[in-house]
Amino acid sequence: MARLTQRPPQAEIDAAVGELAARFGNRLVTSQAVREQHGHNLSWTPNQPPDAVVFAQSTEDVADAVKICAGHGVPVIALGTNTSLEGHTNAPYGGVSIDVSQMNEILEVHAEDLDVVLQPGVTRKALNDYLRDTGLFFPIDPGADASIGG
Repeated sequence: MARLTQRPPQAEIDAAVGELAARFGNRLVTSQAVREQHGHNLSWTPNQPPDAVVFAQSTEDVADAVKICAGHGVPVIALGTNTSLEGHTNAPYGGVSIDVSQMNEILEVHAEDLDVVLQPGVTRKALNDYLRDTGLFFPIDPGADASIGG
């Protein structure tokens, strides 16, 4: 796949947003305030808001949103708690932000294997609180209270 270097045609963005609205209802948001919130991060880069935000609640939601956007050549930006220090949550060419902050469950802990199965919206702090009594911890500290999945 070629790297995107310009904004997709507005007709494609509008078509993708229409399909997303039909699929996600009120979990697809296009308000200026929410879009600006999702285009802001902790880096030096200017605010570059997406065209829309999907609030995903399941893996199926994420897959459906990506499929719809890909079908129209519209970029997707994954977003958790938006603590980005690199600007990777910005939408310089427009697109759709897939907010996974509602996907915040810890599903399984395998202490003997030193691994955890969780959803991407789980924060570093929540994971360490959950693991506290197991003798395990998640030592990576990317700053603020970053989510595991973005």
